[in-house]
Formats: sequence, C-alpha cells, structure tokens
Amino acid sequence: MNFEETEEAITLHGLGFCQVKLGGKQRLHVWHPALPRRGCAEYSSIHDHRFGFVSRVLVGVQLNHTFTDMPAGDDEGSHTAYLHEGPRTRFGNRPWIPDGNLFITHHHTDTIQAGGKYYMPPYVYHRTQPGGGGMVATIMTKVSEAAEGAHSLCKVGIAPDVDFDRKQWPADRLWEIVTEVLGRDVAKLAT
Repeated sequence: MNFEETEEAITLHGLGFCQVKLGGKQRLHVWHPALPRRGCAEYSSIHDHRFGFVSRVLVGVQLNHTFTDMPAGDDEGSHTAYLHEGPRTRFGNRPWIPDGNLFITHHHTDTIQAGGKYYMPPYVYHRTQPGGGGMVATIMTKVSEAAEGAHSLCKVGIAPDVDFDRKQWPADRLWEIVTEVLGRDVAKLAT
C-alpha cells in the first residue's frame, strides 16, 4: 500500500494539534487550545500508527495514555476500529473504513515533561493530550515502518467526523500558533 503524505508543510490534525513536516522522518506537533478538533475527538482520540516513533517534548507537558485491546463481535465491544488506508480525501484525511469492534482497556499513563521523551511501537493504541495550559510542542521521529494501515477508534454508536477539514486554517495562522507555543520557551530549544 502506498501511503501518500500530506502535501502541505503545515496542516491541522483533527486531534487538536498542527503538524509541520520536517526532514529526517521528523514532524513537529504543536497543541494549542485555540486549534479546532474533529467533532468526534472526545470519542475518537485513541489510535495507533503504522510506524514506531520517539516523541521528544520541547515545550509543556504531554500525557500519553496506552491501551490494550481485545477483539469483539459486531454487536459487542466498546469501540469500532476504523482503518485509514487509501488516497486522501479533499479535506486532507485518509478514509475511515470500519474494521471491526474491540474492547478497549486503559493500560497506563505517562506524564512527559519538557526535555523528556517516549517511544511508541507500531500498532499500539494510545492517546496523547497536552497537560497544563494546553500548549505543547513535540518532535516526533519515525524509527520503523510497517506495511498495513493505522486505525482510529471511535466509541460504539458514535459516527466519526470524516469531514474534518485539515485545510480550514491558512498556513500563516497555523504558523502564528507555532510561534506562540515555541516562543514561550524558545531558550529551552537551544539546549
């Protein structure tokens, strides 16, 4: 499967952060309370990745919650898994393809302070959220890649927001957010 990347240098992500493409298999992720989130974000923030990564917190405090999963029948489970494979939609998202139900259980929460890092292997369900005042910046570095698509989970009975528009804010407005968050502690970035 060919996984096409977003074309834009900076875009919104439906989980409340903006993403900046960097070189060396890296991305800058910046959370800010003013950024829009997809309508179902409260019910669909648990996801996995088709790659393993290390994420270093540059500014703020990041919470990383991990989950265990167990397959469930069609009329059972706590969450429906949606596979993200295929060409990007006009809104910049990958399709949401129903891929079965799961029972999801919270496993662990890590609190990562600025300067700290955490590792996520491929296909492990997790949810990240900003701590404190909601302003966080991280550098995510991909360290391995797998062949199958990733999944987002949505609580059973909740429809995913497949039309979240990653391009709804112009790039200059997103760069203002990045500058605001990084500008708070820019001296820390040099160390």
